[in-house]
Amino acid sequence: MMNHLKRWKKNLSLRKKINIAIHIEGILITVISIFMFFSSRAILSKLNFIEDFDNINFSFLEMRKSEKNYFLYHDVNALKEVLKIGEKEYNLLINSKEEFMSKLGKKDYIMLLAILDKYLNTAKKIVNISSNADSNYLELTKNLREFGHHLTQFSIFLRNIQHKKVNKLVHQNAITLFIGLGIILVSQLLLWQYFFISLSKRLLKIESLTKEVANGNFHKVVTNVERIDEDEIGLLMKGIIHMANELEKREEQLIQAKKLASLGVLVSGVAHEIGNPLNNIFMLTEGYLSYYDSLEDEQKKIFMRDVREQAKRIKKIVRKLLNFSRQKKFEFNLVSPIEVVEKSIALVNNQIKVSNIKVHRLIDSNLPFIKVDVDQIQQVIVNLFINAIHAMPKGGDIFVEIRVSEDRTKVIIKVRDTGVGIKPEILPHIFDPFFTTKGTKGTGLGLSVSYGIIKQHNGKISVKTEVNKGTTFIIELPAHLENNLEEEKHA
Repeated sequence: MMNHLKRWKKNLSLRKKINIAIHIEGILITVISIFMFFSSRAILSKLNFIEDFDNINFSFLEMRKSEKNYFLYHDVNALKEVLKIGEKEYNLLINSKEEFMSKLGKKDYIMLLAILDKYLNTAKKIVNISSNADSNYLELTKNLREFGHHLTQFSIFLRNIQHKKVNKLVHQNAITLFIGLGIILVSQLLLWQYFFISLSKRLLKIESLTKEVANGNFHKVVTNVERIDEDEIGLLMKGIIHMANELEKREEQLIQAKKLASLGVLVSGVAHEIGNPLNNIFMLTEGYLSYYDSLEDEQKKIFMRDVREQAKRIKKIVRKLLNFSRQKKFEFNLVSPIEVVEKSIALVNNQIKVSNIKVHRLIDSNLPFIKVDVDQIQQVIVNLFINAIHAMPKGGDIFVEIRVSEDRTKVIIKVRDTGVGIKPEILPHIFDPFFTTKGTKGTGLGLSVSYGIIKQHNGKISVKTEVNKGTTFIIELPAHLENNLEEEKHA
């Protein structure tokens, strides 16, 4: 039952949940409104009855007033007035028997009717007596006073009871209304608090997902997927996760595309380096073939060893290029930052020489190690070197600085050139995908991909520049806790 309820709740859209909450509120308000309607009708009925009963009480008082006039002035017409009023109220009580009996109660109704009947019968007997000297006159007048007093007192008693009942009913209705409004208010607060907390948590989750996407942590968004409801927010979260998944795929493609673009630049520079050993091999083989018959065995071996050494040079260059261009998942290894930078410089060394550029190294002592994907970080540094070379078409200097932050939590790598710099209006866009200042010669992917790679390493890349003075790219990577590889191995 609980699992079925959870599945039902999960499949509800946000709009349906809000509609259910509104309907619950509507039902509560309707129930209380109906109750108050009938309660109000009951109070109004009671008040109308009290008004009618007050009229009866007023008539009883008029009867007593006429009774007193009779005793004061011995006017029989006063007693006739008593009988006239009394019979009218008696007939009213008889004709509205059901109403008076339901409101007063059967016992009190019969008693009131009996007292009024005795009072009226006594008044009739006194009217019918021809003389005050009659022996029954004194007893009848005494009874008339007693029945009249009893009648007014009992009617006032009944009237007070009705007032108390109305007051009690009003008080109960007020309490019921207060409780009902309290239930509506509490239920509304609980429902909307539930929606607010639920919505806030999921909006915070969306905010977290969008921040991860903005920071380039697409894999983290895709893998850290929790239960998602089938409502509007859930669909939005699915959309963000799908987008992150697609961006992760595109990022890998961009990285590989930039590698190939960078590879093209490297090949042009390396072609000369490969050409030298190929030239040597060609000359060695030509000499070997020309003097083969006159060469001794040892001399032939020397020729072959020289050919092998030149072939090794070519193999080493080709291996570096293959390693650099190969597409693969990130593989983090502990390495010296100096080693990473030197390998990167080696890849573009010939291009640097051809471009009449000098590399200057500023390296701190006792640098901590970094845990990185060497090929990926190499790609970033190679890209920065290529950009620096393009910024100095007439030659110049590249300054490579490697140091550790003051708190020893970061390794900082700076690549500074003495080139043309970056214009202020261009600077905010240099890390944007496909933004390039090289026209059709550039892909606009280099710095964008580099930015993503550094972010994947929980690092930071920034830039400082001055037009016609040069540009400095600053890479910050988390330093490893150990100070050297040996300590890492023994840990």
